[in-house]
Amino acid sequence: MQETMCEAEISLSPGSRLDLLANPKRNFLQHRDRPSVYWLDKADVTSTCSLTERQNELARHKTVNKMYKEDRPSPIWPVKQSALQAIPSPRLKKLAEAKSVSPDWVEDRPVYSKVSEAAKRASASPHTAQLAKAKKDHAVHFISNQLKRPQEDSISEKVTAPTARTEALAVPKMEHPQHQHDLTVLRNVPASALHTQASDRVCQLAKPKTRKAIFEGYDPYRISLAAKHAEASPRIIELCTPPAHKQRHKKI
Repeated sequence: MQETMCEAEISLSPGSRLDLLANPKRNFLQHRDRPSVYWLDKADVTSTCSLTERQNELARHKTVNKMYKEDRPSPIWPVKQSALQAIPSPRLKKLAEAKSVSPDWVEDRPVYSKVSEAAKRASASPHTAQLAKAKKDHAVHFISNQLKRPQEDSISEKVTAPTARTEALAVPKMEHPQHQHDLTVLRNVPASALHTQASDRVCQLAKPKTRKAIFEGYDPYRISLAAKHAEASPRIIELCTPPAHKQRHKKI
């Protein structure tokens, strides 16, 4: 590692960018952990971390190739004598000319425009002063014209009497004489209903059906013997039979 660093330092010029890039990466895991919270009721436990051989291999910086040669050993390049005495061709001179500005190009106007003395001393004509006057509000102008208009110019409304059929259709629909409105939420209960007693049959029908739960041995899929030996009536068979246009015969 040190030998490769020495070779890189010899081949490179001091203070260059490559010297800075050639420095190895800093190992942040070589120090002990510094926890942000210290518990006083626990023992001081410190842990150390170490890198594997593969991690050390990957952490190594890339070394410079031994066959590398700098293209620019110095910022001052030597110029050949033939290049100093070279004469450019007419084509090169034409290409080297700076691009000229278009003849139609106009420079931007300055922020503060200059007013000539003739414009400062000029006086507006009567027609220019008339055109310079602001227009009146159109709404105010329209209302003033409406007020000035005579009464006979307004369109008179045409009054017509409705027909008997129109009056019959305009009559609102009446409620049916036997229509009953919804009962109110709060209503009086008659005394006969307050002192009534339910019969034994009503009490029997009011009792809920008792049934065991599934965990107590109830089987919801059990079929009774009466249902197994039941026979459908001809009417039920007639209702269960699909119509003729929906029946499909099996292909043999």
